[in-house]
Amino acid sequence: MKKKIGYTLLILFLILISVGFYYIRKFNNAFFKEKSAYLEYTYESKPIHFKWAANSTGSEGYHEPQAAILVPIKLNDFSHKFYMQFDTGAPHSFIYENDIKSLRALGMDIKEITKDEEHYVEQLKFKLDNNNIDARMIRVLKNYGNSFDKNDTISNISIGTIGSDFIANRITAIDFKNQTLELYSQRPEWMNTLPEFQPFDFAGRRIMLPVKINNKDYELFYDSGCSAFGLITIKSRFEKYTDEKTQPIAYNAKSWDSSIPITSKTSNQLFDIGNTKLSLKRVSYIDMYTWSQPLVTPFTRIGGWLGNQPFNESILILDTKGEEFLVYEQ
Repeated sequence: MKKKIGYTLLILFLILISVGFYYIRKFNNAFFKEKSAYLEYTYESKPIHFKWAANSTGSEGYHEPQAAILVPIKLNDFSHKFYMQFDTGAPHSFIYENDIKSLRALGMDIKEITKDEEHYVEQLKFKLDNNNIDARMIRVLKNYGNSFDKNDTISNISIGTIGSDFIANRITAIDFKNQTLELYSQRPEWMNTLPEFQPFDFAGRRIMLPVKINNKDYELFYDSGCSAFGLITIKSRFEKYTDEKTQPIAYNAKSWDSSIPITSKTSNQLFDIGNTKLSLKRVSYIDMYTWSQPLVTPFTRIGGWLGNQPFNESILILDTKGEEFLVYEQ
């Protein structure tokens, strides 16, 4: 009887492992697979000044001054305060369907076309700060965004997301200290005087940066949409990288239309990235299925989600043409 129970448990365990491997492999294949690349645009290599969006959340009213990177948008002669979020975690740039409807109601002629069962804006001219942009084939995010009218000129209005397709085949310098983005088609002369660039992987337009923490090598997914965070990792590493005496902050973080329970602590943990050493500043873990995270993590390529906090005093250069990057302080 004991042998039968033992064999049954072993079979169930093997089935569980097999199913787990299947879904992990499916996740990896989907996450890093090549994405459609229809976005085309002309631009000028001028600094694009961005702003930090602040957010207050949590039961104790936690205030986060750097919840997102916002880029100002100017459309036609409208006096509205439009903006888009710079989010490298999104492989596509989007303009939101509800905002398109409102823009049409204000008189804009916006044509949509369908390709591969997705909707795209055929052409849209606008300004990113002082850069004139002529964009084609921006994907439409269905059933998303806000409605507004001609009188909504006081509040900031989010009309879309700038994803990693915007920096594909470009050299992008993100100056976090001075809050600017700048795009180039070739490396400018001033970059030739900088330290040596390091390789990174851009498969599926996912920015995977190699780092070393406590003498262990990881690939971290750089997601500028995780702006409020330094590193999002599993609970066991969270406990290693933070001081147990530090009071944690727990709240539900917003991710598109979802809320994710997350716990964070400030951290002085140093890590090596691109020939320099930075502090993680803030380490977090998602408070869901924490028991299974250590089992799943070793079989995924992602060693964690890297946000903007470690780069606050630095410039991050992403050369997606050559798949090389550099982090340096001015």
